[in-house]
Parts: sequence; structure tokens; C-alpha cells
Amino acid sequence: MSTRTRLIELLASGEFRSGQWLGMQLSISRAAVWKHIRALTNTGMEVHAVRGRGYRLAQPIQPLNGELIRQSMSKQAASRLQRFDVLQVTDSTSDYLKRLDHISDSHTQAQVCIAELQSAGRGRRGRRWVSPYGSNLYLSFSTRVSGARLASGGLSLAVAVAVLQALQHCGVPDLGLKWPNDIYFQGRKLAGILLDLSGESGGPYQVIAGVGINLRMPESAAKEIDQPWADLSQSGVKIDRNVLAGTIVENLFNALDLFNEHGLESFTREWQRHDLVSGHAVELQHEQQPVISGVARGIDAHGALLVERDGVTQGYHVGEVSLRLAQ
Repeated sequence: MSTRTRLIELLASGEFRSGQWLGMQLSISRAAVWKHIRALTNTGMEVHAVRGRGYRLAQPIQPLNGELIRQSMSKQAASRLQRFDVLQVTDSTSDYLKRLDHISDSHTQAQVCIAELQSAGRGRRGRRWVSPYGSNLYLSFSTRVSGARLASGGLSLAVAVAVLQALQHCGVPDLGLKWPNDIYFQGRKLAGILLDLSGESGGPYQVIAGVGINLRMPESAAKEIDQPWADLSQSGVKIDRNVLAGTIVENLFNALDLFNEHGLESFTREWQRHDLVSGHAVELQHEQQPVISGVARGIDAHGALLVERDGVTQGYHVGEVSLRLAQ
């Protein structure tokens, strides 16, 4: 374990720790402690320094722990992890998995990357995903999916349902789904999902599902978000970060198994139960094209968003458009 990682663990409770005490625990000088503290603040962590009291984090964090994450999963799910990396910092957990030389051998195995901080987190359509250190959950899951099933559509929606159910399992109430794969808490965005696909026509595809969930967004980072957002601290439910990560990985294994076997059909009812936009006026935007206005009418068997305009209902697919509720 690096000195910096150990320092974060010593500060994780949010209580003040003197420079002298930290130096003794780390076997370094007080000046070296200060240098490491400054490096932490450069990653976006909020560290308070008070003369005579020492240092503390602006808010407590629960460090990621690979062993605890594994323990929160069933033995069967844990045995299917071909690779499982828990990182302090990476540009993007999905890009990290893309760079691996070896991809998953089959749909029964997966590679997973979880990080404390993303320096270049990505959302849909090239948007930035704000990813401060230790505050949220940034997880990517890579596996193979049948090309025929992918062609049938709806994988993005199935993954969203799996993540929503993991949050429900951990006790989070008042959740909803916004097409194609955003998860909302009390009407504001809590989590997002980004799928990256690669493969040849007719064969299996490598799918990387990137999941970002706001757990406790620092005020400084929140200023960078340009839409209504929520985090799990607002739910009143105490969430164990490592248990949530393990639950999501297990749910993704189960969801991808179902999707490979039955396609979107296995997830349609759950989607309909939590659909936030069906029956509401919506606006669709496709690049530089005029805005399409209509009323959302749910999804079709392939996961396309159904929109009614002037009495005619048409389906729009993931990747074609971005969706917002009409003002």
C-alpha cells in the first residue's frame, strides 16, 4: 500500500489528525505529510488544515476495498471474475478495460475495474462525468454478449434495470428510470450508464458497461454539474460503498446472463414500473436537426423510445437522439 493511500485511510473518518501523529503512523516527517496533503488537494479532495489541530477531510469517505467487495458477492459471481482491479486513480474505468491486452473469453466471465477517482470520466454523447476522489462509485464491467442479442436491441436498458435493482437491494427508495439508461432519485439524476461496444458483425461483441453513481458529491465538484442531480446522502439511507459495488457486479452478471438468453423481454416489466417519461411531453434532439416534440409512450420490444406526434407513434433508438422532458 502506498504512503498516500495509507494517509487517506488515516483521514477517512473525517476527524482531525495532527501532522505529528500522521507522520508517526506513516514513518515520514511532518513536511512530507504536508506534501502528501497538498497532492491530495490537487486531486480534488477537500482537506481542512487548522493550526493546532491538524488535518481532516471535509467529509468522511469509505475507501474501496477489493476484498470486502468480493465478500459482498456470492462465491459463484466472484469465481466468474477473470480480472478485478481496484484503482486509486485512472482516466476512465472503461478506457482502462479497453487498454487491456486480453479480453473476456466468454459471456460467463467478466473483467471489472473500480476507481476512487477518474480524471477523464465520460458520459453519453461525449459529456464529462464529474468524478471526484472517494465520493462516488465509478465502475466498469466488461464481458461478451451475443451479436444476435445485441442486434435485437435493449442492452442499455437492461443494464440500467440491473443497477436500479442493486440500489433497491441496498435500501434506496424513490428511484426511477429515464430512457435510455439514467437512474433518478426523486426526480434528479443519481446515476448514469455508458456502453462501449466492439466486435465483428455476426460474432460475439465485447461490451463494457460503465456505471457512475453519486454517493456524496462534494460542494466544489457539484458546481461543475450542469443539470439537476442527486446523491445517495440525500436518501437518508446509509450505504456501504463496497457492498454496493459488489451488489452491482453480481447484478450485472445476472442481467447479462438473462439478456444473452432472452433479450430485453426479461427486463421490460421492471422498466415499465420505473419509467419516468412515459405519458409526459418530451423533446428529442439529434445533432443539428430540429427538435422533435411529442408525448412519450413507453418502449417497444427492442428498447426504442416510442413518441407520439400528431396521432402517429414512432420509435427512436439509443444513439440516435438525446431526450429531455419538455418545459
